[in-house]
Amino acid sequence: MRLQQKAIGFSYGDPANMLPERETFTPEDRQILLDEIKALKNKIAQLEHSADTDPLVPVKNRRAFIREIERAQTVASRYDIPSCVIFFDLNKFKEINDYYGHGIGDELLIKIGRCLKNSVRDSDVVARLGGDEFGVILFQTDEQFAQTKAVILARQISNQRITQQNGEIYLTAAWGTSPCYPENSVKEILNRADRAMYQNKYRQQVGHAHQSHPNSA
Repeated sequence: MRLQQKAIGFSYGDPANMLPERETFTPEDRQILLDEIKALKNKIAQLEHSADTDPLVPVKNRRAFIREIERAQTVASRYDIPSCVIFFDLNKFKEINDYYGHGIGDELLIKIGRCLKNSVRDSDVVARLGGDEFGVILFQTDEQFAQTKAVILARQISNQRITQQNGEIYLTAAWGTSPCYPENSVKEILNRADRAMYQNKYRQQVGHAHQSHPNSA
């Protein structure tokens, strides 16, 4: 059946409106097409990586982190394989920024991000969730192991230091964990980890106060 669009004076069946046919598709043509497809795939991969990566620290951003929590929930629902979130909040980061400047603060963030990424498995996920907040997703991990891992990672965070003439600059971190239960929303998972982090921060502050006043009851 010949299609025509007479209203605009165009006929698909008119040879004048048809592109010239090529008799053969040469190996050179095929290679050019393959090269263009490869370049396009690489460009798409670069754009996806940029969209998922924090602009300062070489780790995932909050958007990608939320998507990975949802993936962990899907795995838990289908295969009954647990995963767990660790939420880190850097103590007194604002004071470091205010006293030493944002350059020092940024350098510490980068060092901490790299440290966290190098301290977990390739299958796990590290992300910067906010100015001084980091998140880690430990796949195939229950909460008991995640809490043990959080203690280790918090210690490694405090080992990331910048040497100045008057001493070393470093940060400590409070942490909280939360299982990625499939029946919870992502917001509920993050809120549970956040509440646990604040409990940990309070215990750290109480412990520090007792260390400062050893004779207190």
